[in-house]
Amino acid sequence: MVTALNAEIRDLYQFAPEEFTAVRNALAARLRQDKRKDDADEVKALPKPTPSAWAVNVLFERQAHKMSALIAAGKRAREAVSGHGAESPREAIRLARGLVDELRGDAVQILAERGRPPSRDLVERTAANLQAIAFSPAASEEVSRGWLDHDLDPPGFEVLTGMPPAEPPAVGMASRKETRAAGEKQEAAERARREKEVELQRRRIAAAEEKVEHARSEAEPLREEAERLAAEAAEARRAAEKAEQAAAKAQEKADRAAERLALAEEELRELR
Repeated sequence: MVTALNAEIRDLYQFAPEEFTAVRNALAARLRQDKRKDDADEVKALPKPTPSAWAVNVLFERQAHKMSALIAAGKRAREAVSGHGAESPREAIRLARGLVDELRGDAVQILAERGRPPSRDLVERTAANLQAIAFSPAASEEVSRGWLDHDLDPPGFEVLTGMPPAEPPAVGMASRKETRAAGEKQEAAERARREKEVELQRRRIAAAEEKVEHARSEAEPLREEAERLAAEAAEARRAAEKAEQAAAKAQEKADRAAERLALAEEELRELR
């Protein structure tokens, strides 16, 4: 079920990476004002998407029909590769990859909206996200919610080529089990390493954003105090100018009075 918060988060992930943090913080603040503290905390912890993840998020919105077709084609391709589908693996994957190519072209236009042509690496990373959405069961959560907050792991080589996994050499059953177990262990270790790196990066981003918020909270009152002092200084300058003008007028009057006094004394001397 799509909740109000899910819809708000999906809308949030439509914003470009350079706009994301400010919009996210504003949404979290509004939710907190609405007494939705848990929702606000969840939103505040959301990571900024990579440019390639953001491009896919926009595709979910602008090219909803194509994205739905891609997801459906990818599901049929996986079923065909596993031997449970009615189509041949190669044909099913050909159709899905055709949709990936179409959507990659759409993504190039979306990425160009940021003001510069996207690099080849960025386009290919976006295409890898689309392939993962189509072919990788691990992307089911992102598919169901309709947005990405990070890049997805590319699907396995055997899926992209449309060929079933190769059989191991003819060795004993025990050896095959050991080989399979070793491979699964290695994959699990690699997955754990990637997850750890992602979590570490998210923590770094959260810490950096917290520092920015702290610095902003300190800077705001200082800015207000500086503005107040500047206003007081301007008022003091205006008062000083008025005082100087008044002093100049008083000096002028005093000079004229001194001249009159000198004339009066001169007249008195003449009369004597």
